Amino acid sequence: MIIAVPVKTDRENSAVAPLFGKSKWFAFIEDGNISIEKNEAKGGAAVVAWLLAKGVKSLIIQHMSNPPYQKIVEDGSITVYHAGEARIELDELLIKYDTNCLAVIDESNAEGIIKNNDRKHQNH
Repeated sequence: MIIAVPVKTDRENSAVAPLFGKSKWFAFIEDGNISIEKNEAKGGAAVVAWLLAKGVKSLIIQHMSNPPYQKIVEDGSITVYHAGEARIELDELLIKYDTNCLAVIDESNAEGIIKNNDRKHQNH
C-alpha cells in the first residue's frame, strides 16, 4: 500500500507541508521505503489525479481545499488522514500513522478542516 504525504523539502525526514495543492514535494511510503518526488502537478485536482495514477491508498494532510477533497471522495480509493495542526516531521508522523493515532477525515470532520483552510485563504 502506498502512503502519500505533502512535504516541505526533498529531505527524507522533511516536515509536512501545510497546504496540499501547493506542496512542492511529496513523500511516498511503500513497504517502509520512503521516496520523495517533486510535485509537477498544478493545483489540488491535478495533484489528486497524480496520486490516483500512482496507486496511492492513504494520504496524510494538514489542510486541503474542497475541490481536491471532493475528487478523492468521489473516487473512493484513497483514505485521507489529518496530520494535526502542529509542525510535524515525517518520521514522527509515520509513527502516529502506524499506531493508529491519526484521525481519518470523513463527513463528520472534513467540513471543519476544510473551513479552517478556506479561512486561511481568505486572509491572504
